[in-house]
Formats: sequence, C-alpha cells, structure tokens
Amino acid sequence: MEQWKTLDDLQAASERMLATIPGWRWPAVDGVGLIPSGAAPAPEHFPLTNVGERKLPAIALATIVGYSSGTRVIELDRAQLERAIAVLEPAEACPIPHPNLWTWRDTYLPALDADPTARIVAVYVEDLGDPIAGPEDAAFRQAHAARTTP
Repeated sequence: MEQWKTLDDLQAASERMLATIPGWRWPAVDGVGLIPSGAAPAPEHFPLTNVGERKLPAIALATIVGYSSGTRVIELDRAQLERAIAVLEPAEACPIPHPNLWTWRDTYLPALDADPTARIVAVYVEDLGDPIAGPEDAAFRQAHAARTTP
C-alpha cells in the first residue's frame, strides 16, 4: 500500500492529482459537512473549514466529485465519501494532523451508519465575495466566519 511519509510526499501527491483536474482554481475555503436527515443546513454541520493549510483533501475530493473551479455545493453519496477516504489514507503515514480524513472516516461514516439518509455535502467557495450557492453554502460560510472572527 502506498504511503506518503513526508510533506514532500504529500506535495507530490497533490501535484499528481492536480494534473488530472483541467481548469483547477484554488478555492478560498472548502469543507465537507454532514447534515442529519430532516435537518436544515446549519454551521455546526461543518466542523472543518479549510483555508490554505489543508489542500490535499480539497484536491482528493475534487478528483472524485468533478470539481475544478467556482463556488459550488456538491452532494456526495457514501461511495464517493469512501473513495475520498481511500485516496487520503496514504497521507496518514506523514506524522501531522489529518483532521479531514479523521472526520470523514471516524465521524461521518459512523454517522451515516446511524442515519443512512443524512446528507454529505462538499462546499467549495472560490471567492468569499461570490454569491452564496444555496443554504448549505450559507451555513458553511457562517461556520467559516465563526472560526476566523476574533
């Protein structure tokens, strides 16, 4: 099994994945949330908002859901989430925190076992000045703002 043991390995993996995404533009912020069945999207459904420090998860997920640019909300099914987890798992060999991988695998998958009709959504915001792409994006931006406001 492939393992990415160093930051250089992580960077190389990112570059390989980026080479497969035509027209890629970095989002200003991105993240994945789990919205329980019957719930309206809320900031607490988005425990992580990634800015520039965690790029590999955004890229890995983009290769699975077809994202390349723009501000978008993309609904994932469980199989897509599991593929994203499998793509990211080699990164665990690098001794740094992997909060996206851990949240997706250790929180969202068990939550989907308990609530199979919960929704998993990826939110990519290319520019924070872009129009809000729906209620999921609005909740995501509220979560992001709460983490970046002193």
